[in-house]
Amino acid sequence: MYKRIIRYLRPHRRQFWAALLLMVVFGATDGVVPFLVKYILDGIFTERNETLLWVLPGLLIGFAIVRAVADFGQQFLMASVGHKVTEDIRNDVNRHVLSLSPDFFVRNSTAEILSRVTSDVLLIRSLLTDSSAAIIRDSIRVLVLLCSCVYLDPKLSVLAVVFFPLAGLPIARIGKRMRKLSKRGQDAIGQLAALFQESMQGHRVVKIFSREQFEQSKFEQGNHELTKTFIRSERVRALAGPINEVLASLAISGVLLYGGYTVISGQRTAGGFMAFLVSVFLMYEPFKKLTRINATVQQGLAGAQRIFEILDIPPTIQEPEVVHPLPLSHEVVLENVTYEYPRRSEDDGLVEALKNITLKIPESKKVALVGFSGAGKSTLVDLIPRFIDPTAGVVRLGGVDIRELSLIDLRSRIAMVGQHTFLFNESVYNNISYGNPSATRDQVIAAARAAYALDFIEKLPSGFDTLVGEGGMSLSGGERQRLAIARAILKNAPILILDEATASLDNRSEREVQMAIEALVEGRTTVVIAHRLSTIRDVDIIVVMSGGRIVEQGTHDSLLAQGGEYSRLHALQFRETE
Repeated sequence: MYKRIIRYLRPHRRQFWAALLLMVVFGATDGVVPFLVKYILDGIFTERNETLLWVLPGLLIGFAIVRAVADFGQQFLMASVGHKVTEDIRNDVNRHVLSLSPDFFVRNSTAEILSRVTSDVLLIRSLLTDSSAAIIRDSIRVLVLLCSCVYLDPKLSVLAVVFFPLAGLPIARIGKRMRKLSKRGQDAIGQLAALFQESMQGHRVVKIFSREQFEQSKFEQGNHELTKTFIRSERVRALAGPINEVLASLAISGVLLYGGYTVISGQRTAGGFMAFLVSVFLMYEPFKKLTRINATVQQGLAGAQRIFEILDIPPTIQEPEVVHPLPLSHEVVLENVTYEYPRRSEDDGLVEALKNITLKIPESKKVALVGFSGAGKSTLVDLIPRFIDPTAGVVRLGGVDIRELSLIDLRSRIAMVGQHTFLFNESVYNNISYGNPSATRDQVIAAARAAYALDFIEKLPSGFDTLVGEGGMSLSGGERQRLAIARAILKNAPILILDEATASLDNRSEREVQMAIEALVEGRTTVVIAHRLSTIRDVDIIVVMSGGRIVEQGTHDSLLAQGGEYSRLHALQFRETE
């Protein structure tokens, strides 16, 4: 894990090494302080050296300037490196998450992922910069001051540093405990964020069922568990300081007792002993920081563990090693396709969503998929843009296995409009042009007109520049659908997938959206998942699915004449309409 974290420092190694050099200078200057004390006490006050009296103030000012420049430089450079590393890690996580397949987002909440990208990345930054800087800087200070102590008095040095090994034992045990508690705390933050996000997104459901108190209780319970974990962490963190205070007091008491006796007996000068005592006190301060920094290091490692858990998830949809060029034909063929997905628990085995499907979708033809909920319709269309790959069998585009095509090339040929339209919290114009960022304004307007969206867009407060709100919630369902259709029209892809695009609309909105769809499907290879059978009477092929299998195929009239599954679906909808 340390190697993986340090890898993020490589692009910024020049700044890091410059900061490290300044840390060495800053830490080394601590070793000068005891000798300044010695010369002041012995040279000025004891020997009454006037020359030294005039020289020392200048040396002190120069010494202070060197320390100030080194301190500023190392702090600024390390902070700068830290922010750049944070940027790199966030970019890596975002890039990797975007490469993951849709099943990842089914298993993981958005809030949980967001907590890792925000709070956990900051912990890594603190580990790489604040903690690393403190460890390097304070270790150098301890080492330099220890050398000063040995130079000034080897015997007293042994007495002064005897507590260092003793202090290391509790620090090691505290560190292990801190890492466990830190990871548990970060996990709890993610879970709490997920609860908060869920209650915010479902606020209408919460209010209509008067479940505010229930949601508040869930949040309070999660918040209480998080607080308990953090309190345990603080208790463990707080132990390091008092333990070292007691051990240090024993060492310093021994130094005072023995050193004071030798000064009284004339074995050493007061200046020499005071210089040694200053070295000990100066050494104690960075050592105390080093013992406390261990908790921050463990928190950073816990954050890194959570970040790397995401980065180590391999995308289930991989780019081919050898990319086949895109075929000219847009015919889609499924050959003996089976798809299985795991249940929530791996011990529960697999669910067979599609079973030995063979289907030909001719170029420029319209094919409709119908069937009861759970028949496998959405799973089947997810195979075409490679949101998922079949467990067995093959999907071909123009005779080429789509697993041999570049994902970008494949998806450039496909446009999709779903039942649950997603719009970005941007302007109407940006949402439509998302399908083709290089499109001109005239082309965006033409797409909106073709989708029967231009009339309502022009009535919006700022027209095409109107913000649609989070998820497009400032617009009606029909308006959102027409913007999604305009986005698909602008993409101008030869293959079109419509996943129950009118299922949740009222009759008037459905008619308007249906007219937009008719303009969209013209001349395209189209796959329609249909909820209302009245909308697919004129398609070329109707495919009836049940239990993950294709049970019937044909036209509307021929399937009605068979008196099978389609006929029953049609009769059921007819009765519902009546």
